[in-house]
Order: sequence, then structure tokens, then C-alpha cells
Amino acid sequence: MIGRTPLLELSETHTRALTHLIELVPPGELPWILTGSANLRLQGVDIPVHDLDIQTDDRTVYLIEQRLGEFMQTAVHYWESPGMKSLDGKAELEGIQIELLANMAHKMPDGSWSLFTDFSRRICMDLHGRQVAVFPLEDELSAYEAMGRTEKTALIRKAIASLPNS
Repeated sequence: MIGRTPLLELSETHTRALTHLIELVPPGELPWILTGSANLRLQGVDIPVHDLDIQTDDRTVYLIEQRLGEFMQTAVHYWESPGMKSLDGKAELEGIQIELLANMAHKMPDGSWSLFTDFSRRICMDLHGRQVAVFPLEDELSAYEAMGRTEKTALIRKAIASLPNS
């Protein structure tokens, strides 16, 4: 499968960290998806990228944690805030923090929890000859709306509107 060409590049350091992650945890062996600001940037949302967020399922997150053993800073654990909950762990590659997430859910206005992770909707991006799975901008938009991140949702909407065939 040939991936889409990124619309904006990651910094050299973030690209090295993501390439290292792909080498240590090939997405074909252990399925994970790049999400958050790095995904948004690759798809044309002009925002800074500080860390790399990856999402997977509740079984695979522990397998990824094992693969990243020597690079782990915070073991995978259950995490909850007033508006979100997930399994969460942190590693560091090439000086960049990698956040491992699984079972991410957002609290809805009615108090229920909603998952915004539909792995069947993943799309593929080409990162200098390496394939990395990402969520479509529309999925990221839904997640950022649920988090109440209005600045980012406005930027995502603008990027979606500028895409061909939108």
C-alpha cells in the first residue's frame, strides 16, 4: 500500500524519533496509529509538534511498552482526568517524548464516556519511504471537539476545507 505524501513535514528530530519508533515497533507487527499534533501536521495543519502520540488497543500497548523497554520513562498505567481517560505510558526516543495511549475515551456533556478511536478508519502516510498509519482529519476533529480544544478544531476545519474535493 502506498501512503499519502505529507502536506507538511515534521522537524528533523521528530522525523528521526518517528523513524526510530517504526524500526523498534514496526506497525505491521504491532498495530498502532500516530495521532495528535504530529498527525495533524503531516496532514496540513500548521501547528508545532512537541511530542509523538500513538494509539493502540489495550493488549498491544503493553507489547509496545516491552519493545520500548529501555526507552520507557513512565510505565503504562490507567490515567483519568475530568474529561478524558486512557491507558498511558511515556517513552523517549531521540530526545522526543513518545506517549503511548490505549482505550482513550472522552467525557461527553451527559456524563457518559465515548471512544473516538476507530482503527478501521486509519489511513497511511509515507514518511520518507516508511509507512505510518494515522487517523483522518475528520476523526481528529471529533476528538478535539470532545476535548473542547476550540483553537485546534478551528485549525483542523481550515485544513479540511483547503483539501481537494472538500
